[in-house]
Amino acid sequence: MNQEPADLYTLLGVGRDATPSAIAAAFAAWNARAAAGEAIDEDAWQRLRYAYDVLSSPARREVYDSLVSEAVGASLTLDLTLSATRLPLADTPQLLYALLTIRPRREAQEGRRPLNVGLVIDRSTSMRGERLARVTEAVELLLDKLGRDDTLSLVSFSDRAEVVLPAAIVGAAARSANPETAAAWRDPRRRLRSITASGGTEIYQGLRAGLEQVTRAAGERHTSHLILLTDGHTYGDAADCLRLAADAAGRGIGITAFGLGADWNDAFLDALVAPSGGQSHYIEQPDDVLPHLEGRLEGLGAIYARNLSLRHSWPGQLRPRAGFKLAPFPQPLALDADPIPLGDLEGRSTVAVLLEFLIEPQPIAARLRLPLEVRYTAAGGAEETATRQAQLVAQRDAGDDSPPATALLDAARLLALYRMQEKAWEEVQSGMLDTAAARMRRLTTRYMETGDLRLAQQAQLEAQRMAQAGAMTPEGRKLLKYGTRSLMRPAE
Repeated sequence: MNQEPADLYTLLGVGRDATPSAIAAAFAAWNARAAAGEAIDEDAWQRLRYAYDVLSSPARREVYDSLVSEAVGASLTLDLTLSATRLPLADTPQLLYALLTIRPRREAQEGRRPLNVGLVIDRSTSMRGERLARVTEAVELLLDKLGRDDTLSLVSFSDRAEVVLPAAIVGAAARSANPETAAAWRDPRRRLRSITASGGTEIYQGLRAGLEQVTRAAGERHTSHLILLTDGHTYGDAADCLRLAADAAGRGIGITAFGLGADWNDAFLDALVAPSGGQSHYIEQPDDVLPHLEGRLEGLGAIYARNLSLRHSWPGQLRPRAGFKLAPFPQPLALDADPIPLGDLEGRSTVAVLLEFLIEPQPIAARLRLPLEVRYTAAGGAEETATRQAQLVAQRDAGDDSPPATALLDAARLLALYRMQEKAWEEVQSGMLDTAAARMRRLTTRYMETGDLRLAQQAQLEAQRMAQAGAMTPEGRKLLKYGTRSLMRPAE
C-alpha cells in the first residue's frame, strides 16, 4: 500500500493544526459512516486507519510533520529551540521561551526584483539647516545607486504634502509620457534642492501622498516600500496614520520609519511599522542619514521571501506574553495581530523571533503541542507555508531536560534588559523618579556586563539627571532604547 505522508491530514479531513480530540472525532465519524453502511473499500480504510494511527500519536505525528516539511519543498525552513520541553507539575503559571529561526532552504534563483520605493521626507521648520541639507544630499547620492528598472517617488511634507518627484522608472523617468513627471525628472537634483523647511509636522499628509505614489506604480514584479524620515511629533493625526499603515500592509506595501534627532515619538513609529512587519530606527546625527538609507535599500533589493507572518496556532494553555524579532533587525512584534507580521526575509540572512509564553498551571501530567506556522510569498510569487512543532511534557520528574541553547539564553537575557529600560521610562512618565533612578543604576551594571560602555555611561548619566532634575533626556531615552535593541541582534 502506498502511504503518502502529505495526504494524512487530508485523508482524515482535518487541518494541520487539528487537536488530538479533533483527530479522534474525525476518525470516529469515519467509523460511524462505515457502521451506517457506507461503502469504503479495504485500501481506503487501511489508509484512514494508518492516518489516524500516525496523527493520534504525538511522537509519530511530530516525525511525520517534520518529514512533510522537508518533502513539500517549501522555500523556507524553520528551526525551533525551546527553553524546556519537560515541565514540572505546578499549581502556578510557568514561563517558556521559544526561539524561531527562519532560513532560506536554497539560494535564490531569481535575479534582483525591481524596487518601487516612496521616500516621505519631513520638511517642517525643525528640519531647517543641516538636517534637511544632509537628507537631500543623501537622496541625491542614492539616485546613482538605484537600478534603471527601479521606481522612485519622493514626497516632502510639513502641514501639507508636495510631490517633489512623481513615481517613475528611474531609467525612463525623463522620457515619461506624463509632462509633469518628465519635467520633474529632467533635473531631479534641482527639484531636491528646492525643498524648503517651514510649517508644522503632520505625518499623515506625507504618508497619504507617498502611498498614492507607491500604489500607482505597484506591480507583482516590484518590491513596494515606503520610507519615512521625520524629526518631530505628528499633531492630531496619529490614528489616521496608523489606519493608513494598516491599509498599506494589506496591499503588500512595507514601511520603514527613521527618526532623526531626539524629538520624535518612538512608540508611534513602532506602531506605524508594525502592520507590515517593518522597522523603525534612530538616526542620531544628520551625517548618519546616508548609511541608514543605503542599508535599507540594499536590504530591499535582496528580498528572498515577502510578507512573512506567524499564525496563532498554539494551544489555549500557552499565552504569548512578549514577542521580539531579533534578526535581520530588532523590532517588537504586534502580538495582538493574527497572523503576526514578520516582514520580509532579505537575501541569505535569517529571520529570528523570540517568543515568551506563559503556560497555564499544570497540576497533572499532560502533553502539549506547540505548532508554529509561517506563511509567506516565495521568490516566484507562490504563496507557501512552512511549519514546525514541538511537544511539551508536564510530569512529576522533569529534571532530565538538557540545558537551553546559548543563543536562546542570550536572547532571553537581552529581552529582560530591554524591558528593564522600558520600565524605567514608564516610571519616569508616572512620576516614580526614585524608583526609576534606582532601576537605571541597576541598568548601568547590566550594560557593563554586556561590554557596551557607552550605554552604561548613558544609563549612569540618566540616573543622575533623574535625581537632580527629575527627568530623563530625550536623547538618553532614544540612545538606551535603540542601543539595547542593537544588542539583541544575533551575531552573524
